[in-house]
Amino acid sequence: MINPLRKGIEFPNGAKSALLLTFDVEGNYGNGRGSEDLEISNYDRICNRLETNGIPATFNIVGKMVEDRGPDFIQRMLDGGSEIAPHGYVHDLNKRHGGDKVYAGHYGPAENNMQINDGIQAIEKNIDSTVKGYRLPYGHFNEYSYDAMEGARLQWASHVGIDGYGTQPFQIGLGNKIYNLVEIPLDNQTFDWPIWMADEKTNKSFVDAVRAYCRSRNIQFVRTPQGGVAIWHQRMFEAIDNQSVFTLLCHPINLAVNNAVWRNPLEQFLFPVIDLLGELNRTKEAWVCTCAQMTEFYRQVISL
Repeated sequence: MINPLRKGIEFPNGAKSALLLTFDVEGNYGNGRGSEDLEISNYDRICNRLETNGIPATFNIVGKMVEDRGPDFIQRMLDGGSEIAPHGYVHDLNKRHGGDKVYAGHYGPAENNMQINDGIQAIEKNIDSTVKGYRLPYGHFNEYSYDAMEGARLQWASHVGIDGYGTQPFQIGLGNKIYNLVEIPLDNQTFDWPIWMADEKTNKSFVDAVRAYCRSRNIQFVRTPQGGVAIWHQRMFEAIDNQSVFTLLCHPINLAVNNAVWRNPLEQFLFPVIDLLGELNRTKEAWVCTCAQMTEFYRQVISL
């Protein structure tokens, strides 16, 4: 890690911690099991809740979904003051190139350039917005991915997990090259899917990671959206106590489900999370910002 943002720094609203709410918007182009139509209709409610609380979020959107289902629900995100960025042009690259190689990290320069630049163009040709950052599906990349992002003059990326890199933004280097990109580590341990959706047998390692986190914090691990609220609340308060940055990750397709046990994840999980983020931002216990806002702050502090 190069030039990690130091803990305890004062953020623009006077807080000593920062929280980022990020969404991977992928409909049924990825692995989500919910209703894509319901997911899209939910975005107006999500944006309303964010606006009511006076906070923004970052929505990372699959390019094909922008082309096929946009632009109205995406424009709503921008109108509410949030940021939009690509989440790949396609979610699984084998759907574009054939074979069984799914991740960007499995491909060379040509395929990575297509994935990065086509994702950007899908947004910029359909929405009046300039893309500033990128999150590849699965957070899987190689040096060709970052070469393509730097070539596109992007400012931030958000791929690496907190388990290997910690929570603080930093400047990423791969091999002998240092990239002019701010890397914003994301929560790859306690995001929405392993909390209540992942199968305990086929996805045991993911579920076990959440269970281990809960055990270490003396939190009851309840595999429901409401159980997820307790986990995310703990994450937020830890960031405040540690005077650090923390980036939350949610997949809205996982909130668009009909299940008697999970009830309504939008109401049971996301809205309580947004309400607490709004309160923490208002009381200046945390600065709630987008990836682009964090990047701008980082560049000013580090003088990139």
